[in-house]
Amino acid sequence: ELVAEGTRLNEALHTWDQIEKLAEIGKEVNIEAVQKRIIETEKILSKMNKERNMKSARVEVLSELITVKNTNLETMKTEEEALKTAVEAMVSAPQEEFRRCVEELLKFSNADIKNLSKITKPSVGIRLCCEMLRTIFEPNFKPKRHAAETWQESVKFVSEKSFFIKLATCDADILSVDQMKILKKYVERAEFNANKIEHESIVCACLCRWIKTYNFSTLRVMEEQVEESKELREQIKQTEEKCENETNEMQQLKNDVEKLTNLIRENEQTLANDRRLCDYRLRSGDLLTALEPHRKQWKSQLKQNEKKQNELIGNTLLFSIHRSHLLCQEKTVSSMCISMCSSHLNSVSVPFDSSVATPSNVINRIIRNLKTSRKFCLFISSSESLLLNLRTVLPSATYLDMSRVTWKDSQMSLLLSKHIYSIVPTVFFNITEAPPPEMYEILMKSEEREVCYHNKSYELPDDILFVFVAKSISHIPDQIKKLMEVIVVSSNLDPIDDAEKTERNELASLLGEFTAADILESKELSRKAMQMATST
Repeated sequence: ELVAEGTRLNEALHTWDQIEKLAEIGKEVNIEAVQKRIIETEKILSKMNKERNMKSARVEVLSELITVKNTNLETMKTEEEALKTAVEAMVSAPQEEFRRCVEELLKFSNADIKNLSKITKPSVGIRLCCEMLRTIFEPNFKPKRHAAETWQESVKFVSEKSFFIKLATCDADILSVDQMKILKKYVERAEFNANKIEHESIVCACLCRWIKTYNFSTLRVMEEQVEESKELREQIKQTEEKCENETNEMQQLKNDVEKLTNLIRENEQTLANDRRLCDYRLRSGDLLTALEPHRKQWKSQLKQNEKKQNELIGNTLLFSIHRSHLLCQEKTVSSMCISMCSSHLNSVSVPFDSSVATPSNVINRIIRNLKTSRKFCLFISSSESLLLNLRTVLPSATYLDMSRVTWKDSQMSLLLSKHIYSIVPTVFFNITEAPPPEMYEILMKSEEREVCYHNKSYELPDDILFVFVAKSISHIPDQIKKLMEVIVVSSNLDPIDDAEKTERNELASLLGEFTAADILESKELSRKAMQMATST
């Protein structure tokens, strides 16, 4: 306890020294300039926090937009792939037919081709067939006003064998949009039918089938699918561009937010430092003034503590001798032994304080330690000072005047069970007769705890405390003396005042628990320390 008390006092004094050092730091600061800087920093922080919140909100919005766009992109790409698959399925059959037509055309001889020139009055179907071929291979072709003149030129165009080679190697991508529109008009005419013109010319019928398969074998002729694919591709491109722009914007905003966060952190640190300086300056002065008297008191207590530690062994020995001779009740022997012990301690240089080891102090120490005693105590005293000191140490105890009742009263057994299980001690005073043998098990504080009284079983609580006070020892039998700790008080006791109670200095505890910086920076701790210092 002495070491703990010394440590607590040293910590409190150390904290006081630190407060004094921090107060010196605060004196060097221009407090008005610091307070002005605090206001400016708070404004800057408010502006930065507002900007960061706006940009953080924008980042969240962009993140949601990008997520939606990515989802839409996946959907559009899936649709685009499905469209390509559908178109490929649509053109696969015409492409096979186109290949067979090319093989059939290449089987024709020059004579078969020249037979076209023998047709002088071609039907509309044959004439349309030849004009469509010229439309495919001659981008600037336009039918002349006279059909006969156009027919002669068309026959000459298709009569060459090299023309059929062009048919076999023709690429659909050579057609322009205008050419495809013209071909569509030709193909939609009823006269353009291979079966109708086959009796006039097998070559033209085969060319008619080639034109039809050629028309369907290219994606470019399928205007709806082509247009849908173009629109879808354009949407994908625009969405990807927007997504990229928004991603870049979001990344830039994230970078700005990170920079702002770092700046805010730096300014908050600056603000905390400035506030700390103000706290040191404004709170330390008053606190030091209030703590100064306590500081002197703590130093004094610390010296007393060190003295008590040095004298602890010697004083303990003297206390033990006093206590043992109080039990044997031999004053002469007690005085002689104490004298011999004091001489011996002096001879071996063990420090002690002879004024501490007095009968009054010893008995008062026993009274203060009643709750930790191994046995119940029986005090023999005719002085009222003993009872007064008991009331000081045990203010909440139940005091039972035994001059008004006897142990054998019928109510006593009921009262005793109540006192056994009471949460407060019970003091039996003015005892004029010894407790009956039935109570001996209770007085023994049996380790088994379970006792019997008047045929009733009781289990003694761990914290049970009975104190007995009698004015004379003559009526106390030897059996009771063996069961209890009998202490004869032959003189008046010094009063036990509040100063003798072991109390914890809350102010010293506060300064020992927290650092000087903690106290000065906390308004609550500073207020609490000031309140304790001024009220003590």
